[in-house]
Amino acid sequence: MPRGHNEYFDRGTQMNINLYDHARGTQTGFVRYDDGYVSTSLSLRSAHLAGQSILSGYSTYYIYVIATAPNMFNVNDVLGVYSPHPYEQEVSALGGIPYSQIYGWYRVNFGVIDERLHRNREYRDRYYRNLNIAPAEDGYRLAGFPPDHQAWREEPWIHHAPQGCGNSSRTITGDTCNEETQNLSTIYLREYQSKVKRQIFSDYQSEVDIYNRIRDEL
Repeated sequence: MPRGHNEYFDRGTQMNINLYDHARGTQTGFVRYDDGYVSTSLSLRSAHLAGQSILSGYSTYYIYVIATAPNMFNVNDVLGVYSPHPYEQEVSALGGIPYSQIYGWYRVNFGVIDERLHRNREYRDRYYRNLNIAPAEDGYRLAGFPPDHQAWREEPWIHHAPQGCGNSSRTITGDTCNEETQNLSTIYLREYQSKVKRQIFSDYQSEVDIYNRIRDEL
């Protein structure tokens, strides 16, 4: 989950859902306290390098293997030449990663990755089967560049600039570029969450139907 994710809902604090801000991080190299994205990597090696950089003070930490889903964006594909750390091969998860999406994990002890993959018993393959990360086109409008950033006047972002960004006029309500990006990202996240919930309910209903059918046959 994003840092403090539960607190945002409990206390009404708004997350900063901005991919560009997330990718840049803070001056200390860590994520922002209100970050609406969670960082993952395309490769085990990149994840290990990041772990060694950020968690080197710990003797033990874990690298999680996560099922792909449409709330995940390839940062380099979405931000293109403006991706601040392209070597990290980051895939950012909008709204966080539920435990049911974690396939398993590797234990890292004193910098050495355990060869054994520990399976997560709570992983739910049927929720995420055949799902992929979002196409770059879905992420362009959520990129989160500042309103006067030159990217909004270049391909491909010029065709996806939210109102208030670049040369686009403001919304009727007068929302700024950042506010409109926040609104669009929130809508995208809610639609994704609704899709997963519908899948969960559908699977649950199927299991109930099977149970009732077997019971009737006995």
